[in-house]
Amino acid sequence: MKYDLTTTRRLFRNRFESFVDHSDASGVYVNDGVPLTLGDVCKLLEDDTEPFPQNYDPGFRKICGHEYLIWLRQARTYGEVARLLTYRLNAHENGILRLGGLWVSALLHSEELPQTCPN
Repeated sequence: MKYDLTTTRRLFRNRFESFVDHSDASGVYVNDGVPLTLGDVCKLLEDDTEPFPQNYDPGFRKICGHEYLIWLRQARTYGEVARLLTYRLNAHENGILRLGGLWVSALLHSEELPQTCPN
């Protein structure tokens, strides 16, 4: 099914909140009747240049860890948020719970992403 951009952004925000609150990337805690995971919605928005609402910034402390303040240096787009979450979700799926290096900086500057740390 194809969703308009406004709806896709809403679905993304719902799944982002569920990920932050419940560490749920599947969307099981989101009751909007749409069978998309956080990863699915991230793929749809990875090139979106619309500014991401700053009221969600506190959730990035959990996602970015020690690089939280790097994330807050400027306003972010839906595309930047989607790429960051895609990288984080891929690491989590591979059993990597803690990311090493300056992964947020590298991701935002399109540099080669750092190697991940073992658990």
